[in-house]
Amino acid sequence: MTRFAILYAAAAAALVCQPAAASYPCGIYARIDKVEVGPDETKPQWIKIHGDFILVKTSGRLSEPERGFMVFALVEGKEELCRLEWADLKALAKPGAFDRNVVAFGSAHAEREDKLSPDGNRPAVHRGGADATAIPYPLNQGLSRLRTSSPEESDRDSSPNPAVLLKRYLAAHPVSQK
Repeated sequence: MTRFAILYAAAAAALVCQPAAASYPCGIYARIDKVEVGPDETKPQWIKIHGDFILVKTSGRLSEPERGFMVFALVEGKEELCRLEWADLKALAKPGAFDRNVVAFGSAHAEREDKLSPDGNRPAVHRGGADATAIPYPLNQGLSRLRTSSPEESDRDSSPNPAVLLKRYLAAHPVSQK
């Protein structure tokens, strides 16, 4: 009887102690300059987000900030949810708000093979006139606007705040305000 109790306790502990697939860390941090949707403004099928980006790898390490664009497509069966988040992203892309439009979305866990586009593409920042394949928009993690007005509270060298890194990148690489 004691043997069964020990086996039962071990099995229960193994089930309870499994690592959770949480949405933290976010997979994409973005400072948004401009958002395009198409081919139809009222029922878009894709979104192109221009700005500065930091991508989080599954190892938890942050990429270096880089300027460019990312392209996402609708997720089948969740089209309206995608369009709602896209409307929020578009609302953040206001002229002159270059330091107040930092968001986090997606999940670093989205790099797993089952979360990639059908052709195996991972989230990537594209530059210039690069030909970019739209990948499914990373849903289910939500869209969070990040505070950048007093970032020193959480700006540690051991674990830098991505909003602070994006703000520093913007200061070193200003955007022309055309």
